[in-house]
Amino acid sequence: MSMVVTPSHAAMSPVVRVLRWYREAFRLWRRAPLMLVGLGVVSLVVEALLQLIPLAGVTISKVVVPMLAAGVWMGLQQLQQGERLRFSCLWAGWRQPRWRALWALCASVGLIVFGFQLACAAAWFGQGAIDAVLLGHMATHRELQTRAFEWVLLLPGMLPSILFAFAMPLFLFRGASCAHALAGGVRLVSAMPLTFILAMLPQAALFAVALSSPWALPLLLVLLPIGSLVSFTAWRDVSATRMAPGLARA
Repeated sequence: MSMVVTPSHAAMSPVVRVLRWYREAFRLWRRAPLMLVGLGVVSLVVEALLQLIPLAGVTISKVVVPMLAAGVWMGLQQLQQGERLRFSCLWAGWRQPRWRALWALCASVGLIVFGFQLACAAAWFGQGAIDAVLLGHMATHRELQTRAFEWVLLLPGMLPSILFAFAMPLFLFRGASCAHALAGGVRLVSAMPLTFILAMLPQAALFAVALSSPWALPLLLVLLPIGSLVSFTAWRDVSATRMAPGLARA
């Protein structure tokens, strides 16, 4: 899959640009659909198992699982270059020469997103949401075992996830430091707010539908790879046309 940059490409309207991202994402999806779903299954299983750890399990999962996402970014880069997508890409983050800094970046993004989700849930449902989610005491808060709570807890996390979407590739593919990757990623996304809002809306709508469905888990296994693929194709486009000064090598 090639993405040719032309002068008109840089001036592309937000709607056309987002459609291009989704089109390129589905092209990449067709190269390894089962493997992409498999990577999503493994990530969800790892997260679920980590959250079984008493008290700290949920927080630990938000620090560890983003490292798996970093591996998926590297796997998608290889897939785009014509190589096979392998399960082993999930552990590629820990094989990076700068794996400690990468883990710090992953932990930062994971905890920021989780903190924002938790703050939204607590603001809407009260302090009991913190005990239920952070400490894993959901069984003692029957009033929170509703679809509405799931929406309020999970959907707001898409906002910081989008805002920091390019921190990972800036670190992995442009050699940025952890701090520069976080700041540079925010600058890139903030420079195109309407485009990224439009890119987020279909995923948010589908995610809300999935949460409302008795088939929530199978639907999420399809939606999660699509989100990763759209972020990847958006990165390829934006990095080629709007790369922030000074971030090629930070």
